[in-house]
Amino acid sequence: MSARRKKNALFYAIALACSLTAIFITYSCSTDEYYTDETQMAENGIAKTRGFSSRMLNNENTLIDSIASSDEFWEFEMSSELLADKFHEYTSTLSEEEYDKLMENLNDDDYVEDFMRKANLENELQQLAKAKENLIKHTGFLRLSADERTQLFILYAESNELTKVKLLKTREEGGGTNSCEEQKQAAYKQAKADYENATTNCQGDNMPLGCIAQAAAKYDRNKRIADREYADCIKNKA
Repeated sequence: MSARRKKNALFYAIALACSLTAIFITYSCSTDEYYTDETQMAENGIAKTRGFSSRMLNNENTLIDSIASSDEFWEFEMSSELLADKFHEYTSTLSEEEYDKLMENLNDDDYVEDFMRKANLENELQQLAKAKENLIKHTGFLRLSADERTQLFILYAESNELTKVKLLKTREEGGGTNSCEEQKQAAYKQAKADYENATTNCQGDNMPLGCIAQAAAKYDRNKRIADREYADCIKNKA
């Protein structure tokens, strides 16, 4: 091979190496930016859920705001949802007759205590009871009125719903939100607020874990009622 050809071959080899290096660096930077953006989006989603209060409140209630942004409130919400999910998971395995029997015996402490053992809810109940104690002890929760407590819980439910990715969105013709779905979600939020309100009122009960279990049972029942009403609403629109 002549010196000129060797020189040209070397030039092309260097050019190719530089091009590959540039492509690799560009791809690497783009990938880093992509994952950084993804991580930032995830962190922002968590931050929005935990710090919803300032943006969600329609008035400037600084007490509600401070409670809503506290770690104690966050832990209480996570614990209440964990118990509700496990409760529903167990009751979904019951027959209609067994479920009705449970609802009929909610005021029977012995029956509820036996149910707690069968459903293996002790850990979740204790976790929620502890989170409730911390919420009451370390925040100004007890200074809220009954209406303000309901407002606090409903605002959290609304903000949590906004940050969740919905896999299914029901729409009416013309693009409006389905009224049946709106009614169901409103019933869900009210049921959750009632459940958490009842839970925070269990501190003076002789059997606090049983009291919390009763609140979770009523929450599950109210969601079932909302589901039935939703199904009826859809049928009526068909």
